[in-house]
Amino acid sequence: MTEFRFSHRTIAVAIAGFALVYLLGAYHLPGFVAVDVPVQPATLPRGLGYLLLGLAAMLFFQRAEQAEDETATDATATEQPAEPDEVGLGRLRDTRLELAVFLVAACLYVALFAVAGFVLATAAYIASTAWYLGYPRHLVTVLTSVTIPLAAYIGMSEGLGVALPNGPLPF
Repeated sequence: MTEFRFSHRTIAVAIAGFALVYLLGAYHLPGFVAVDVPVQPATLPRGLGYLLLGLAAMLFFQRAEQAEDETATDATATEQPAEPDEVGLGRLRDTRLELAVFLVAACLYVALFAVAGFVLATAAYIASTAWYLGYPRHLVTVLTSVTIPLAAYIGMSEGLGVALPNGPLPF
């Protein structure tokens, strides 16, 4: 397996270039003036572009010692031979099967989205993938998998006025 040989600054410049092109495209999106809407369609792409540009700047100005320490630990980790019994990402040894499991999980999420609603489908997806990946703190998993979709649902429906499927939930 070959190592990644670009410096973090080179990657940051490439990401910043992509972010600038993305922002240029986001500023060319037409405004929606036919109906009074609280948020214009170009707001989210512009915010994502600025976020990506900020993250690229943070990566560019990251201290070189941190990046060298990370590559040094990676180099020592790659020098040791990998155990043949070492398990990969989740619970299966074959990475193709791992990808198939996540593809099936994403398809189930899409299938349950309209029936179970945004909150329940997203909570089930987050909790099941965290369990499958072996995250040991189940209380944190449950709290996270319920809080994040609920906050996103309230923010989207109340804040932005976007109708998401509610499923059997009364709100």
